[in-house]
Amino acid sequence: MIELGRRKKILFTDYFINLVDTYKLNQVADKTYDKYCLSYKHLKKICPDLYLQDMNANDYQQILNEFGKTHEKATTLDFHHQLAWALKRAYNVDGLTDRDVTYDAQIPKGITRKKKAKFMELDDMKKLVDTLKHLNSSSAHFFLILLKTGLRYAEILGITLEDIDFENRTISINKTLDYKNHGGDRDFARRFKTTKNKYSVRTIPVDEMVLYLFHRNAKGADKDESIFGSIKGFQYNSTLNKRLEWTCNLAGVPVMSVHGLRHEHATYLVSQGIDSRAVAERLGHVDDTVTREVYIHRLETEKVRDNQEIVRSVSKI
Repeated sequence: MIELGRRKKILFTDYFINLVDTYKLNQVADKTYDKYCLSYKHLKKICPDLYLQDMNANDYQQILNEFGKTHEKATTLDFHHQLAWALKRAYNVDGLTDRDVTYDAQIPKGITRKKKAKFMELDDMKKLVDTLKHLNSSSAHFFLILLKTGLRYAEILGITLEDIDFENRTISINKTLDYKNHGGDRDFARRFKTTKNKYSVRTIPVDEMVLYLFHRNAKGADKDESIFGSIKGFQYNSTLNKRLEWTCNLAGVPVMSVHGLRHEHATYLVSQGIDSRAVAERLGHVDDTVTREVYIHRLETEKVRDNQEIVRSVSKI
């Protein structure tokens, strides 16, 4: 704890992390708390010696501008929201500043990164599947399972042999693997945590290929160990994204991210006429609102087909 008071000057970085540990630690999701801690690390690099009581609007704008040099605008906006939460409290609650230095702050344009595709056309998906089958590696199996199940990255890492019902052809999603905090722990494959929310706990039907791929990669893993978490390299999302990028280039299709395969699974089901509520339940969403807004993506080939059908129908009038 730091001692708040008008007489003693306080570093902005100290004030920020004190608030984060007081009001965010164990009060918000771990992922959210980690984002605040990451913002603190950026502040330590950008303005390590800036005192809270000395800050003005120009200082704050310079912080945002510096951050924006290496981040996209949306990320800078999130950074601004976190900093503004602390600085508005310093002004309105703790009375440590004479003004709201975040007032009228401008969010810099930031850098523009080439975004990976969220969806691919049906022909491209078939090309990717054929390439994955041909490669026949553990990472290829991993990507095929994601395409066929729509699981989140942490969810597929949370699957153990105990979660698979080979007789009834179902998989139970009831936990995730804490892949971000493995720390080289030899018992990493057993470091589980809860699912994203209570709706993420579910049992989904799968086909024979998914069962086979899980069984094949489970060799050497105990029943209570993560099947893919037991394989070297699978605890790093960035590593798998690079492997998937290489695979997409090999297949000659738009580059997808690991999470993009979840989007592709849902989009394919909707394109096949599966009700959005059933898709939402399979994905572990609270309801089908997100499914309808995010995943109902009409494949270009279907647009052409539908337009042709419309013209044929209208011509009969």
